[in-house]
Order: sequence, then C-alpha cells, then structure tokens
Amino acid sequence: MIPTELESKALLGKEATDLYGRHLGRVIGIDRTPFGEMAGVQIEAPGGNILTARTRQVALTPRTVTVTPEWKLSSHETVLELANLRKRITALESLEDSREIDTEIYTELLDAQREGYLDKVKAGQELMASMRLRNSELNRQISDLTKYLVHARLGHKSGEVDDESLKLAQDSIQPSLRPLIAERNDISAELQNLQKTLPTRVEVSEPDRRTSQSHDLSRQVIVHS
Repeated sequence: MIPTELESKALLGKEATDLYGRHLGRVIGIDRTPFGEMAGVQIEAPGGNILTARTRQVALTPRTVTVTPEWKLSSHETVLELANLRKRITALESLEDSREIDTEIYTELLDAQREGYLDKVKAGQELMASMRLRNSELNRQISDLTKYLVHARLGHKSGEVDDESLKLAQDSIQPSLRPLIAERNDISAELQNLQKTLPTRVEVSEPDRRTSQSHDLSRQVIVHS
C-alpha cells in the first residue's frame, strides 16, 4: 500500500478528467476507510460542485487523474462473474453425472451457486436499465449539440453567419460533442456484451424428488435466446 503522505501528494491538486477526455475538476480530498486505506477521492468541479469517485474508478497518470465510469467497471465485473458462475455450475453437473460427489453435497452446492447466479442476473438487469437511461441522455445531448452545429452551418450557407462566427460555434460545440459520442459508443458496446451474457429467461422447476429438483435447477437456470 502506498504511504498516506505520498498518496496525498500524488493526488491532491491534480486535474481530473473522465475516460473520454472531459475535464471534471481537481482533486481536493481523499476519502479513507477506518483502516486508513483510500476509499475514493473528492473532485471539485467547475461551479463548486463536489464529485466523488471510488478508488477503483481512479487511475493516476503523471499529469492527471483519469476517472472511469462506474457503469463500465460494473459491466465488466458482471460479465466475468456470470461466466465464472456458469463454469462452476457446469463443473458441478459434471461431478454429479460421473458420481464423484455425494448427492446431498451436490444439492447444497448447487443451491448456493444458483442463488449467486440469480442475484448476479438481477443486479445485471438493474445495471442494464441504468445504462440504457444514460444512453438515452447521451443521445439527447448529442442530438441537441448536432442541431446547434447544423443551424450554425445553415446560417453560414445562407449568409446570416460569417466565417468567424461559424468557427466560434464549431470550436465551442465539437469539443463537447466528441466525448459524448465516444461515451455513447462505449456504453452501446457494453450493453451488447451484457445482453449476450444475461439470460433472456430464468426458469425454476419444482419436481417431486429432491435429486431431480437439484438436477433440473442446474439445467434450467441459464436460458438464452
């Protein structure tokens, strides 16, 4: 662990940008756990607003602090954890099929794996919903800025806007438009990855026999389109 003093010197006062190059502000504080470990940073944004970034979102470079969106980290985490849970369920089934595991232990382990899988699927669905809201907001902002740019170019073509005013409009709008498009493309790609990973349907059957029930739960918990 980096000593607290060195950590503070490395972070405090540094300019912070997001993953897409937008300026967020400067780091003015460090949140710590009761054990003194860094839990996150406080960033003073233009206008005096305070933003909070968790430790896992923060990457330190020689000139700046780069903040990765939480949705991107959570998306990668969800895809990885679901893949690992599927592998464990498949491995457990293999042990049961080859009779290398006691039925009672198999049922106990399967129930635990199934519960973990269903919890992660629910969390993944909630994450997708929040990402779709963010994607809609990005599309709205991109549409608005694009319209402003089109109006400026239209005015220039019609002679209502001179060259200097057109350049001013372009120089003002395009730097804001580029990171919005970059984030929109990124979140769209992450949504596609989540859609491929999350099941379209989760079924749980309730047969009479306990052994049959445990086996069916493992087979039916993952259903893709």
